[in-house]
Amino acid sequence: MKEEKKQFRVSLNEDAIDYIEEIKREQNIGFNGDAVAFLIKDHQRLRREQWSLNHISKSVMTILTDSINQNIREELKRVRLGTNNTDRNTQILIELFNGLIYHQDIPDIITTEDIKMAAIKTAENIVQERIENKRQRKIDWEEKYQKKEG
Repeated sequence: MKEEKKQFRVSLNEDAIDYIEEIKREQNIGFNGDAVAFLIKDHQRLRREQWSLNHISKSVMTILTDSINQNIREELKRVRLGTNNTDRNTQILIELFNGLIYHQDIPDIITTEDIKMAAIKTAENIVQERIENKRQRKIDWEEKYQKKEG
């Protein structure tokens, strides 16, 4: 079924006329009106594609943002749980030491700034070693996991 055509008179500058002639040659179109119709259809197609690309870009950005936010939430949850555990352990130690100090009737203490006992140095060294070992295990696990993905 052939579309009904209506006559429409326009005035164009020389560049526009040259472009229409170029389109007529490239697309093997015989009439100026058909070349203009081709350009309009092509322009409409490009606008739809541009809208589609913008929509896809926004959708991808939303998905990535949601994924990143979820990962951050999970990491923060792990940090919060670790912090809560550390805080609980610290409070337990404070209570134990307070009870010991009370039971021993110790009126005051000497701080580690005044004298650092060998037992404290030993405890610091073992804790530092544990932290380093745990960090190394985490690095090893991450490298192993990344090799599996890659």
